[in-house]
Amino acid sequence: RVMKLGLAAALAIAVAGQVLYQVMQKMVSHGAHPVVSLLAFYALAAVMSLPLFWLYPLHGNVAHELRQLNPAVAGVAASIVLIELGFLLAYRAGGSLQASYVTSAAFTTGFLVLIGVVAYAERLSLSKVAGLLLCLGGIWLLSRPTTT
Repeated sequence: RVMKLGLAAALAIAVAGQVLYQVMQKMVSHGAHPVVSLLAFYALAAVMSLPLFWLYPLHGNVAHELRQLNPAVAGVAASIVLIELGFLLAYRAGGSLQASYVTSAAFTTGFLVLIGVVAYAERLSLSKVAGLLLCLGGIWLLSRPTTT
């Protein structure tokens, strides 16, 4: 199957965001308080989100749009805090750009495959199991000490 252009563009935006996120997160000053850093991230992200209304205009007034939200928004907010804090602390603890994200992404993938099968009745194929094994192999290769 050929990936649709809209999906490919959305994934390209997500990949660009992930790369920028990881590099910038690693560059956050070690002297900056983690909670103050998180608050600054979110305040700036909120301001940077405002111009997106030109691309995605409101269909009703703000009160109407807020009523369309459900409790999943709180779950996404909690996950953002956990992700941000986790990577900030990982990089401060010496985590590398080469392995930190890949390790977390591989474990995340494993958990999501399991949740997809159990909670959403998604099928688990042999190729998906092979993909998970390749992820684990990648973690092993990336976590090995480098030799010169």
